[in-house]
Amino acid sequence: ADELAAMNFELQRSNEELDSFAYIASHDLKEPLRGIHNYANFLMEDYAEILNDDGVAKLETMVRLTQRMEDLINSLLHFSRLGRAELMQRSVDLNELVQQVIATLTIARPDIQIEFRIPHSLPIIECDRAQVNELFTNLISNAIKYNDKPEKWVEIGVLAGEQTVGSPTFYVRDNGIGIPQEHQEKVFQIFRRLHGRDDFGGGTGAGLTIARKIAERHGGRVWVESIPTQGTTFYFTLAAEAVI
Repeated sequence: ADELAAMNFELQRSNEELDSFAYIASHDLKEPLRGIHNYANFLMEDYAEILNDDGVAKLETMVRLTQRMEDLINSLLHFSRLGRAELMQRSVDLNELVQQVIATLTIARPDIQIEFRIPHSLPIIECDRAQVNELFTNLISNAIKYNDKPEKWVEIGVLAGEQTVGSPTFYVRDNGIGIPQEHQEKVFQIFRRLHGRDDFGGGTGAGLTIARKIAERHGGRVWVESIPTQGTTFYFTLAAEAVI
């Protein structure tokens, strides 16, 4: 027991050091990156008459790459802050929270027709509202994004009989493209995308890593079950004491 406690303490210390390193490194990278971005724009503005089409194209590529790098850095900064910020626990009605998430995502993607299903009433839990909102947002957003079916649907729920008992298992299920078995654990790796950079709306590849981090900070976990071409279900739990 003492050895296990010592290992847990060392693991926690290592994680805290890694979070601190990620925060400091990301913060320090932003200033020179912003300088590269700005000077590339200055060159295009001030020397447009001198540069040929190939030169302008190269500078435009540099601007796009610096913007993507900044997006990656911001995702890394956000991820490191999740491990450092104190949880602001309060009572949250998940029915209300999920409806707000759906409304926000629907406004952000007015061109996508999708059916949202909530088969059971969701419980009221003790949690950090902002973080659990982000957890649902990332999972539901992924379910919308990775769907090529003509009739798309996303189901958000809690396993039957678990609404108010023990540590309930929540899920977000879709009828999208699915994830091959050999890649199902890889999707939780930060910045790991299984598709091209701009495919399925692009993104940094940090959303699922952040979702897992939020669940773990609340004493739970996240896992996935999926069948390629048929759909995916992301499950997650929170601490048993979270349910009111």
